[in-house]
Amino acid sequence: MTEQLITDSGARGTMTMESKNHPTLSAATLLFVYFAAMAAGMVELSLAAGYLTGAGSAAPGLMVSGAATLAAGLAFLAWSLWGLHRNSLVFARYALPALAAAALAHVAVVASGISIQRSLDVSHFAALGLTLMALAGAGWLRRQHKTNDGGAHGQPRTGRLLAAAFGAAVVVATVATPGLAASMAGQHAVPHGEHGQGSNPALEQGHHH
Repeated sequence: MTEQLITDSGARGTMTMESKNHPTLSAATLLFVYFAAMAAGMVELSLAAGYLTGAGSAAPGLMVSGAATLAAGLAFLAWSLWGLHRNSLVFARYALPALAAAALAHVAVVASGISIQRSLDVSHFAALGLTLMALAGAGWLRRQHKTNDGGAHGQPRTGRLLAAAFGAAVVVATVATPGLAASMAGQHAVPHGEHGQGSNPALEQGHHH
């Protein structure tokens, strides 16, 4: 009887631990975090190109903004690639504050654009969304790791993990694509409110032939 109770207790403990670990959910969240961070890094780099090569790029404020977004973009890409290589949440102690700082910076830019220019900066808004996605996922993973092993010793289900990875990629791409497109357009140095008023010199030259 005693042995049966011990066996039942051990089985219940194992089942409880497995239910807490969520290996598939943890693995899917890890992919989502790094997909979002990678996309955020690409948007940051496109923003940096606009700051450093666009009109008025010699202004000190734009140079500082360009250097900051360039550093953030490279850091996000390096962190996501290294984390995917290690298949774990790496440098969480530094990554979470960095993500939070980047999110606050994007909030400031977006709020400034809405209040002063009466327009939404799509690129910064997309970078903000991607940064918050990575921050939320990383925070959840870190909390799971503190309460238990976070599913590190469990085996995720391949089918569910592939489906989750596909879903994460779609969500991240949906947010990142308009942000990248907007930043590319910004590199042509067309001021806000003047879109459609000018013409493309390359097209004009083509018409003269």
